[in-house]
Amino acid sequence: MNALASVQVANYLRDRFVSTTMKVGTFQIVATKSGERKVGGNVASYFCMADGTVVHAVPGPANETTFLSEARWAWETRRLTLTQSTDFVTGEVDKARLQHESAKAHGERFQAVGGRIKNRSAQQLVLPAELPQQLTQQAQVHWLLATRPAERIDQIYPIVWEQILGEQLSGLPVAMRN
Repeated sequence: MNALASVQVANYLRDRFVSTTMKVGTFQIVATKSGERKVGGNVASYFCMADGTVVHAVPGPANETTFLSEARWAWETRRLTLTQSTDFVTGEVDKARLQHESAKAHGERFQAVGGRIKNRSAQQLVLPAELPQQLTQQAQVHWLLATRPAERIDQIYPIVWEQILGEQLSGLPVAMRN
């Protein structure tokens, strides 16, 4: 399940993204005869613009194929939304247009992965008012990013961590256990 151990995933990420980590939950490192292993905890991956604006997120562990597919979608969506939102004369990004294009991309993906929309017009997708708990975690992320498009990671990660993954935020240090 460790997609990040894949050379193909690592190369794709290295060529297109800047990577970092942030511990927001609790887990333990347990010493075993064969080495150390992580017990407990969870993971979420975020694809952001340089200013921390969330383009996409992957909740929970993912296999190599799924993670690479989501990374590619994030990259292409970022390129498309920026292209559609940038004034090519001045180079300035229209934040409202970026939000609209991001919401549209996630709304379409939400629908593609089984989410039901109330209404679809040329201008807007009308999504459920509440987080759709009955859908997959990935569908829930698309709902979140369609309803809160182009928000910074500090606004998005607590919702993904607590409401989608069902985890508690924690600043406690990693526990070492023998």
